[in-house]
Amino acid sequence: MKDIFTDMQAQIGCQYISDLPYHKSAVWLELKNFCLSEYPKKQLEDFSHYVFDVPYTAIQEALQRKDIMSHKRKACAD
Repeated sequence: MKDIFTDMQAQIGCQYISDLPYHKSAVWLELKNFCLSEYPKKQLEDFSHYVFDVPYTAIQEALQRKDIMSHKRKACAD
């Protein structure tokens, strides 16, 4: 099973997962490129609370907004 915490840690180059909340901008930019359907919903909820202190539904809504998604997301293989 994929783990968004370790995947994001590797992608942005943090030494520790606990560093992720201190790199919100980098995490947000990378999050827009992740195929979020590859991760369990519970894990996405935990991740969004841990990093951004918001429910995952807020992240989902933001990712659907065209003004926030100024560049294309990678296609997901569902």
